[in-house]
Amino acid sequence: IGCELAASFRSRGIAVVLVEPQPTPLASVLGEQVGALVARLHRDEGVDLRCGTGLDTLLADDGRVRGAILADGSEVAADLVVIGIGSRPVTEWLTDSGIALADPAAGGGVLADDVGRTSADGVWAVGDVAAWLHDTGHRKRVEHWTNAGEQARLVACAMLGAAPPTAARVPYFWSDQYEVKIQALGTPTATDEVHLVVDDGRKFLAYYAQDGKLTGVVGAGMTAQVMKTRAKIAAGAPVSELLTPS
Repeated sequence: IGCELAASFRSRGIAVVLVEPQPTPLASVLGEQVGALVARLHRDEGVDLRCGTGLDTLLADDGRVRGAILADGSEVAADLVVIGIGSRPVTEWLTDSGIALADPAAGGGVLADDVGRTSADGVWAVGDVAAWLHDTGHRKRVEHWTNAGEQARLVACAMLGAAPPTAARVPYFWSDQYEVKIQALGTPTATDEVHLVVDDGRKFLAYYAQDGKLTGVVGAGMTAQVMKTRAKIAAGAPVSELLTPS
């Protein structure tokens, strides 16, 4: 959210200071190597990017913000401050309902099977709050816009006793920043092995792998190259298949 807002403000000629506690933007999601490429994109557009520090104090005059003091002691002047704090599933109201809930330490949410059934008969869960059973054997929430639509189709089929869609579910999200579409397909993580296969100084394409198997693909300005790997990710194909010239 911070990166998208920064891009939107810069496209309107507004000076932006982007404060990121992590070593790079998106480091916890995509790892520092790809995060550094995102950082480069913003710096090239004139964003004053401050990584490795956070917000300490907001400064105000007559009830209006005038700046901020960061955790490293530096002071930043500002007419507007936007703070992205993320989200958490609101499930407290279900505590005594009999519906099984995920441990908040593990991401929280409503526990469901691989088609959205909860522990309560006739109750289903989809979207950001739903911790579905995935192919890995673990239950997790996927907070992507496309995921909610895919889950809804599966729930509808399950409710009607119809055969579910046969296409493998591959998580997908995107973020439009400046004129570049950043896309992530699959389940890339910060601990994966990263193979950077394209980097022209602005656009890039990276393959993510665990134990030699392709887990995800992340690209910026590489829409076709990202999307054509969906079947390979679903099959857990060896990443070497994509790295070996044909």
